[in-house]
Amino acid sequence: MKVLHHYSPFFLAIGFTLLLLYLWLRYFLPSESLLLPLGIFSFLLLWIGAHFTLESRFSRRWRTPARLLRWNVILALTGIGHLLLWGLFLLLLPTEANRLTSLFLGIIEGGIAVQAVGHLALAGHLTALRPRPGKFPVLIGYFMLTALLLLLRLGAPNIASLFAPLLWAGILPLLYFSEWLQDVAARRIPEALLLIGAALIGLFIEWQVALPAFSSSYPPLLEAIYSVLIAIVLLHGGWLLIPLLLRLARFSQSEEGILDLLTEFLAGQQRSSTPQAVLDLSSETLRRLPAVSGTLLLLRAGPEEEYIATNLPPGKVYEALRQAFFRRSGTEAYVEVIPSLQRESKMLPDLSAVIIQRPMTRLFGSLLTQTLHVAVLSKDPDGFEEKDIELILTLAEQTALFLENLERHSYQEQLITSRKEADFLKETREALLPPPPPILQKVDFYVHFEQYDRTIGGDYYQIYEYPEGDIIDFWLSDSAGSGIAAAYQMAQARAALNTLWLQRLSAEELIFRLNDSLKRLFHKNNFLAATLLRFDMKKKEYIIFRAGNPEIFYWNPLTDEVDLLRPSGIVLGNASSQIIGRILTPEKGRLMPGSLFLFFSDGFPEASNAEGEMFGTERLLALFKAHAHATPREIASFIVEEVRRFVGSSSLGDDGTLIVVRYLG
Repeated sequence: MKVLHHYSPFFLAIGFTLLLLYLWLRYFLPSESLLLPLGIFSFLLLWIGAHFTLESRFSRRWRTPARLLRWNVILALTGIGHLLLWGLFLLLLPTEANRLTSLFLGIIEGGIAVQAVGHLALAGHLTALRPRPGKFPVLIGYFMLTALLLLLRLGAPNIASLFAPLLWAGILPLLYFSEWLQDVAARRIPEALLLIGAALIGLFIEWQVALPAFSSSYPPLLEAIYSVLIAIVLLHGGWLLIPLLLRLARFSQSEEGILDLLTEFLAGQQRSSTPQAVLDLSSETLRRLPAVSGTLLLLRAGPEEEYIATNLPPGKVYEALRQAFFRRSGTEAYVEVIPSLQRESKMLPDLSAVIIQRPMTRLFGSLLTQTLHVAVLSKDPDGFEEKDIELILTLAEQTALFLENLERHSYQEQLITSRKEADFLKETREALLPPPPPILQKVDFYVHFEQYDRTIGGDYYQIYEYPEGDIIDFWLSDSAGSGIAAAYQMAQARAALNTLWLQRLSAEELIFRLNDSLKRLFHKNNFLAATLLRFDMKKKEYIIFRAGNPEIFYWNPLTDEVDLLRPSGIVLGNASSQIIGRILTPEKGRLMPGSLFLFFSDGFPEASNAEGEMFGTERLLALFKAHAHATPREIASFIVEEVRRFVGSSSLGDDGTLIVVRYLG
């Protein structure tokens, strides 16, 4: 390889000499037998010389994907200009000027050959970026296959034609090893797609549209390398398509993953009872974001009262982020995006950081304020997009709200006596019990509902039959938290829901209108998980919306099979309906006599035994499958009895609601 680097100018000189000799023979001796071998050998020598000259004469910083793509576009546009210029001269020549026609065609032919050499050299360097095992053997093997195909054109053109599809199929490994396309899909997709698209359009117009318009047949050299020209066009098409596919796949996966992450984060924070637990969960959630490599969370309530959650080891990065926390006063909120830590010190890595400061009022203690500091470190240089920063800010704000909620909760616990709370909860429980369910003619159902502390909880169910009897709604919701806060949320949700039912809305509009009402009423860290099952008795169909609740079990009477219905959704009252509308997806199906549905709150799958093992969805599903032919009351009784046997007591350990519905037809 070093020899090739050293003698690359020699290969270029010999290649250009042979190409000029080829053009001279095309002009003076067009029937010369050495014509095609000279053209092919000149093409191969130019290719070798261009590739190694680019590597030996230009430093790595001049061979980044962005620069190589720009050179690629410039080469394609120059090739179009070259073809159009000499093509117009061809059109202006008289028909009897055979030698000038041959000369101009030779110039066009030589220019396209040199252009193809340039595109191959640039493609080789784009593929060779980020060396890893297996890449160079594949790249060298493809180049050798191309050379073999060109040499076969001299002695066995029929065999060479058979090898052409193999050359085109070999583009797939090259695309696989083009890791820079992943960066294009992640960050620089508009600019890169514009460059690749411009080159692709230019090559297609030049080689497939303009050239046949100026010449009735391909010149000998271009006909010999035609398979290579097609391979170059296909490679550019792959470069254009792969980032789009990667962006679509990443978008789908990231949207679904971030939704699950946020739901898990909100639910986990609701169960956190100490500031340290809140910070630990927030740090863990931030680290799970694709662009994040490290986090540092610090809650300061005084000189000797600190809570820290981090995955950064002690060192220069850790100390630099701590110093960034104290640059401004602790009484004001701010957000600072540091493009590169090397601006702070050349000894630090070239990574981005987001620094957040959020002061919070204290309800008791020696100080009136406490401050939450959040620092998030990227994985790559300039590694945060705008959506990443917005998500980090959202998680930091939610963390501050949960910490404030802990503060309020601790304060309230000191002010409210257990007796008054018990009396209040007892009266509220009686007031918020669901109304008696209607008597339905074509539907058999059963509801098992129990509260953990026998006072009040966050679960609420209701079965509503519209006055015309053509629509039946089965509703199950679970408010965030427990006790008075959950009761208050449940009361607000119940009032809004019963008002909306009077308006005879579609299932989707009912969900969105309810979310709008709850978002105005709820505090930022409150939310409602819900399931809506609607029977349309006229259309004989069902529709399900699942907003953060567990999955729904459905038994199909035709196949005697049980399906897990998991329509996507997000909890209500915590985000705008515009955001929820992008995520919430209904599950629809035909109502058949015997169709059986089971949905439940998280009290049943999360019921735990003495060893801390949860009952789990799999056991519920097995019970449902085993008793799918029984009545709804019997199914519910089997499940409740088995859960209590597993737990070892008569209590689930949380609020629990179980609804079994069978359509009779």
